[in-house]
Amino acid sequence: MNKNLKRAAKLLTAPAAALTLLLPVLAATATPAAAATDAYTFTNTDGTLNATGNGDGNQISVTPDGTNYTNWRLIRLGAPGTFNLANTSSGKCVYASQPAVQQSCGKEGEQWHFRPVDGKPNSFGIVRRDDSSGTEYCMDNRGGLHLWGILAQPNVCNGSASQQWTVPASKAAEARALALDYYADLCAKRTSTCSWTQRSEGQPEVLPRQPASSVWYNDTAGTMKQVFTTIYHSGWAQSFSVGLSSSVGVSAPVQAMISNQLTATQTYQSDETTVNGIAVDVPAGNYGWVDFAAVGKKVTGTWTFDTDNQPWTTDATVTVPVVNSAAGSTMYVARTSPQAPGSGTGGADVTPAALARTATGTMDVPAGARLTAHKNGVRVVGADGATIATVEPGTVTDTGGTAHRVVLTVAGNTVTQTVEGVTGDTVTGTITPPTFSLGGGTPAGIAASASASASAPASESGDEHDKCMAKKIGTSIVVGGAMGALTGPEGVAIGMLTGAFKGIAKGVLECGPNT
Repeated sequence: MNKNLKRAAKLLTAPAAALTLLLPVLAATATPAAAATDAYTFTNTDGTLNATGNGDGNQISVTPDGTNYTNWRLIRLGAPGTFNLANTSSGKCVYASQPAVQQSCGKEGEQWHFRPVDGKPNSFGIVRRDDSSGTEYCMDNRGGLHLWGILAQPNVCNGSASQQWTVPASKAAEARALALDYYADLCAKRTSTCSWTQRSEGQPEVLPRQPASSVWYNDTAGTMKQVFTTIYHSGWAQSFSVGLSSSVGVSAPVQAMISNQLTATQTYQSDETTVNGIAVDVPAGNYGWVDFAAVGKKVTGTWTFDTDNQPWTTDATVTVPVVNSAAGSTMYVARTSPQAPGSGTGGADVTPAALARTATGTMDVPAGARLTAHKNGVRVVGADGATIATVEPGTVTDTGGTAHRVVLTVAGNTVTQTVEGVTGDTVTGTITPPTFSLGGGTPAGIAASASASASAPASESGDEHDKCMAKKIGTSIVVGGAMGALTGPEGVAIGMLTGAFKGIAKGVLECGPNT
């Protein structure tokens, strides 16, 4: 067996409200914490999994009479669904050698996850995954008798009875929830490991509103314009059968999988690169904020997770935001009220702004770089010909609910933005901010809030570089949007676009090389 099996690690991001960014948690360096006080036991056809002593290096065996140290607790790790398996007597963790032994906890080689056995509610594989090959290794019997029974070791998963471990009925729900976390996360990253089969599709209905931004109070004597930023708020949600839930969100690839089976429904999709900004006129003595108010439908179906020809299934209900229903499709609603949200008063929807049909602005460009047209948007190309970033325009929705395509044209460093399908010089409505990607189109990891530090350190890591760039761009969209919004319809229309380019230029100077 490959002793260098990699632990699954993921930067976990949460939907962030305006001006607030929940930073990622690096799974591989999480501080262990006990999952529960009551113990697990694991039994297969040959006996009970146990430690044969209290010292480092003591072997793990499967004992028919269960007289050794048979009680275990889980130490959860940061990566979804992963844990160390610690013996309650020795306090040491199962290490994936051949045969398996116990070692002090916290080492590489001690990360496990559960995989349910379909049709056996209390049975699970105790599994490690080699991410480089996709091979999964299941805790198994080594074969041959030992002083304490049959030795245990991880072998390539094959579905045999010796790889199916029965847990106490009281622990089955927790084990299955951990399995859902692990395989939902794997599905989000590698859709080849899962499939979705739709059973039913409900009718569109207005989903409950929920705050999608920070709350700002205007304590001045006059009306003030404030730009609220909302980040990664797609409205997608998922619940699983028998009351289980997953901490893993509905990722963009999974959204696309489900969308493909819907009946003539256009769905709203987003990922953590999406930044939405809304300029709100907040009266004196009022609170201002933005609600998320999607129209959605309930869709039921079955997930099948299959990593090595041993599939298991779970039923799920997915809430899908839709954007072409007769009930409307509003995603964000600006609000003002003398009372703070949550105080029992809803506040009034803010009147959309007047937007110029055509608006022109000179964009900041990094030294030596140039702008080029790319599809509907604009690319920033460096002196070496490599793409630094691509900016695509938002969309405009007028007060009648009609969505208008926005196109960009380029002349030198000047960009002209045109709202299509508008007869006059202006249109009253709302405009979503531009979206951006870094390099040759790789989504920029995490969009930032207006409170992000303007002096983020340079990084030698490509991932850290992308985060830094995204913070610069997100911050500049908010600042640019607020400044532009004060200059009339043209400023409202192009302010956030100008901010995006300003953030790119700033990021090139301050974020270091993308290595």
